[in-house]
Amino acid sequence: MRILEAFDAPVRTVAVSPDGRFVAASADRAFGAFDWHTGEPVFRLTAPAPVVQFAFDLAGRWLACGSVGLPLALIELEPFQARTSLLAEHAGGVAAFPDGKKLIATQTTSAERTRLAVWELPGLRARSGFDDWPTFARLAVSRNGEFVAGIGPGVTRRLRPVPATFEVRFAASGGKDYHFPPLNGPTYGVPGFISFARDSGTCAFGWAGEFHVLDLSTGTTRYVRRVEASYRGAAFTGSGQLFATAEDTGRVKLWDARAWQVVREYDWQCGPLTDVAFTADGAAGVCATAAGQLVQFDVDE
Repeated sequence: MRILEAFDAPVRTVAVSPDGRFVAASADRAFGAFDWHTGEPVFRLTAPAPVVQFAFDLAGRWLACGSVGLPLALIELEPFQARTSLLAEHAGGVAAFPDGKKLIATQTTSAERTRLAVWELPGLRARSGFDDWPTFARLAVSRNGEFVAGIGPGVTRRLRPVPATFEVRFAASGGKDYHFPPLNGPTYGVPGFISFARDSGTCAFGWAGEFHVLDLSTGTTRYVRRVEASYRGAAFTGSGQLFATAEDTGRVKLWDARAWQVVREYDWQCGPLTDVAFTADGAAGVCATAAGQLVQFDVDE
């Protein structure tokens, strides 16, 4: 276990590059990337709004950073360079396809409408996206590239509340496959999480207080179960056999991804945890803390 001092404010979200060389993290008005092996910062930058999601390219050469209401920032990591934004206004969610061929982001087109913008990689050539896309603050793509999932908190638009929502759509057509009923109340303003298992057969999503598990193994989703749990961030481990939740209590709980029972816990006495992510090979993970730290740890699967 190793602790990195990242920011002077609570860390909001973390991500690990597919090649395992970098970990990205954001605080309220700052974000950066750190060398996984040395812990040294590659860069730290300030921002007028929090970065709510990161996406690395397959080779770990650049990092896309999504903030609600701001342009999508693109950062070259080696050598470090901040590039021109790709979108005039962004709704937060950004993700790269696991095969490294596409980058997607939620684009705000008006006060009432958003769309899914798509770029071809590695050249970042704009491709046809999908209109009438929900305002997703976070996106995820299944490992087989067949599904795109999005989740968004409840927000206010033109003084009208928009409830929290979650959807799974077919990546090729943008057609809706699964829609979770809109939620109000405690989910308002909470971004939520999405995580696909390695075999693309399961998708987990949720907001604080509970998470939901979908079965995608038949090529179409169907509701499986609802699990009550107190957490701030959650994700499948690299193998997909375990599912992790990071809690305000400072504990990381590992759940068996079949029985959905807690099988292991970690507690490093670092205070409240805010997010969790894993390396692609599943050998290690990183937790974000409310004290502005990153906790790197090995995973015994």
